[in-house]
Amino acid sequence: MKKIYILTNSYPEKYETFNSQEMEFALKNFDNIKILSFSKTKNHIQNVIYLNISQGILEFLFPKNKSRQKYLKSLKYVFDKNPKEFLRNLYSYFMALSILRNVKLEKSELIFSYWLSRATIIAYYINILNGNNFICQGHGSDIYIYPPQKKILEKAKFILTVSEKNRKFLIKKYSLIPEKVKVFRLGVSINFYNKLENQKKTKKNSNIKQFLSISGYTPVKGIDILLKAIYNLVYKKNIKNVRFKIFGKGKHYRKYLKSIKKYKLEKFVELNPWLTRNKIPRELLNADCFILPSRSEGLPVALMEACAASLPIIATDVGGVSEIAVDNYNAILVKNLTPESLSIAIETFLNLNQNKINKMKKKSKELYLKHYILEKNLEEKYKFLQEFV
Repeated sequence: MKKIYILTNSYPEKYETFNSQEMEFALKNFDNIKILSFSKTKNHIQNVIYLNISQGILEFLFPKNKSRQKYLKSLKYVFDKNPKEFLRNLYSYFMALSILRNVKLEKSELIFSYWLSRATIIAYYINILNGNNFICQGHGSDIYIYPPQKKILEKAKFILTVSEKNRKFLIKKYSLIPEKVKVFRLGVSINFYNKLENQKKTKKNSNIKQFLSISGYTPVKGIDILLKAIYNLVYKKNIKNVRFKIFGKGKHYRKYLKSIKKYKLEKFVELNPWLTRNKIPRELLNADCFILPSRSEGLPVALMEACAASLPIIATDVGGVSEIAVDNYNAILVKNLTPESLSIAIETFLNLNQNKINKMKKKSKELYLKHYILEKNLEEKYKFLQEFV
């Protein structure tokens, strides 16, 4: 049986995420799938092959499977006037060589590169050096913030993405044939949904509204904007019946802690480290509303979890967010993200009557059950990939 090699730097991971859930599903359900990993985290997992750049350098200097002349000729695809891009290309090129040195890769086997960043550049070099077809997948920042080069996407057999908005953006920006770009949504496991349903209990009425954000402590996730919006609510509009629990990981954690102290928000904001997966249901069920203040997104799994928990949503209208957080349906969308626009959205939610909130909760649940059951979505995607081996 011909193999599909998933090329990624996001499996294994230190924490369980949507990436790890997908990789584990693929390994469990399809015998012909192997993972080529250049993740920093390394565990002993069957059918996961870890890549090492030193092996690529060794292959370049002392070729095992190709001629040195071919490697020298292919260097023209590596050079770039931008030093940063050149170094990224060089890294990706050597990683491709490490695959050719250590993996018996038949030309008829498929590379599936997970993310349009380094993984897809590596897949592109494999295609040049060995002739393998590759299918690549983009999510959010790898489309909008760190976009791939057109020549790479043109070489791909198909480009997969997680939302219809992403698909339209890619087709327009890169002048791609529409049939070449396919949408396969991410999702949340039905087991996670069942756990939420089993743990649900009637909430006590309270004047204090609990907001939850599960995100990251990096600029793109917009937590700095959220903190300023909370300051506006509490001290400029004198709205004090709010509490915000924020969970995440990233280099700006301590910076945001200082901002909370600076804005005197200790009573209103609880900033926490990353939340382990088994604790997420409890936090979702304790919340009245889920809030996502991102500057850029693909189609966030955090919003799928919020929908599975029947939560109303406040989110920024970026990437494919509006496909799961539908304005005036199950969500309040912020069109242009500023502290003022975000605080207005929060205030709008606080002024909703219970009947409207209940309708939003119901619609969130319906959206999850219709479009975002993980097992169903992954089965569709991997059956599609199997058609090419």
